[in-house]
This record gives sequence, structure tokens and C-alpha cells, in this order.
Amino acid sequence: MKKQLLLPAIALMMLANTAKSQENSPVHIGLKAGANYSKLSLSAPGLSGKYSTGFSAGALARVDLAAAYLQAELLYSKKSGKLENDAAIHQKAKWSSLDLPLVLGYKILRTEQMNLRIFGGAVYSYTLNDKSSIFKQINPAFREFNKSNVGYQAGAGIDVGKLTFDLRYEGALTDIDKTFKSRPKSFQASVGFLIF
Repeated sequence: MKKQLLLPAIALMMLANTAKSQENSPVHIGLKAGANYSKLSLSAPGLSGKYSTGFSAGALARVDLAAAYLQAELLYSKKSGKLENDAAIHQKAKWSSLDLPLVLGYKILRTEQMNLRIFGGAVYSYTLNDKSSIFKQINPAFREFNKSNVGYQAGAGIDVGKLTFDLRYEGALTDIDKTFKSRPKSFQASVGFLIF
């Protein structure tokens, strides 16, 4: 009887140990989604950019390095910016992109159930499509946004259990289009869930 119970007891101990080691793993994978508030800076006479809302959703991978961490994300983003001319007529420039942020962060407060973090890094964006008819109206030579763009991000976040919340600012290092020398700026708020 004791021998019959020994094998299941060993199997249960091994399963518990495996679950605990996965829980303490330095690698985490998750999903995230959020809102962005974007605008285009412009160098076009009689045209100014204003903030407008959009969204993003995708996946994240985080590697903990003691108090520091490295986080990569792959996000589908829809962004837009209001454009206003001298006659106070509003139109929107809209674009969608695949964004690949890579940030280095530091946990300034760490407990069993909560982390308070700051982070910064780079972001690469690939424009999938854009709707910016107002640019074509002003300059018929305008075709479309540049496909590849590089930018930077900085922000703060908090982890509560498996939930992760971020607030970040994103700026561009390259023009999204050369005709109007426009660069996107964005404030982002997101929530994520760490699957493991």
C-alpha cells in the first residue's frame, strides 16, 4: 500500500516544483492593448497639428534582470492626428502601423505582488497604410507616409499580480513624411496581462 502511494506522491511533488519554477521564471509573455493620443508636427504654412485618439494591441515579452528588465513588444497601432488650417477647418490624417518597441526598465519598487517601474528605449514603426487626403489637397506631389520610421519611448508602469499598466510618451527621430517634415508624437496608456 505504501509503495502504491509513493509514486503518485513523487509525481505531485515534481508537478508542484515545475509550477513554482515557471512562476519564478525571469521570462514573461503577455498580451496588451491600450489607447494612444497622437498628433503630427508640421512645417506647412497655414496648417497645424492637434491631438487625436487611436488604439494599439499586441504581445509583449519581458526578461527580468534582477531590478532591471528588458521588454520587447509587437503591436498593431491605429493612429490619427487632427489637422487644422487657417480657416479653422478640421480634417484627420490617419495611419496604421506595426510597432516594435524595445525598452530597458528599472523596478524602483519591488514587492511580492507589485512592481513600480520606469523605462525608456527605441521603437521601430512600419506604416501599413495612411489616409491623409488633406496633404494631397495642399501638395499634389504628396503620395504616402514613409514606410519605415524610428522613434523613442519613455514612461512609467506598475505591475499588480499578472496585470501590467503603462503610461508612455513616444516621439519620432525621423520624418513620417518629407513633404511636410511631419513627425508623430504620442501619449499612450495600456493594460497588459502576463500569461506566464
